[in-house]
Amino acid sequence: MKGTIKDILKISGVHGYVLARDKTMQIKLPSKHRFAGAKKQIKLLYDDLIQARKRPGNTMEIFFEDLVLTIFTSGMTMLMVLSSTRVNLALVRMTGKLAIANLAKEKF
Repeated sequence: MKGTIKDILKISGVHGYVLARDKTMQIKLPSKHRFAGAKKQIKLLYDDLIQARKRPGNTMEIFFEDLVLTIFTSGMTMLMVLSSTRVNLALVRMTGKLAIANLAKEKF
């Protein structure tokens, strides 16, 4: 496992991802997903997390009733993974940390 976005998408239970850096944002979700049209709200979340002087950490998890948002940050790059509540969160965390480290080194 190299820690790429493709590796994250192969994990059973992962719906998609959001990748943001500066003013660039890539959203990969099913078209009927409830977060598919939430680009503005995701941008606000990105701005709040990246500009915060003291973040709670580089990995954050937000639990909803039927969804888990796992957010990885590194410098100006944010990777948000959307998954079901039945996903293997340890695997998502491990792969996400590898992916954000690789993404921070390169430009997308």
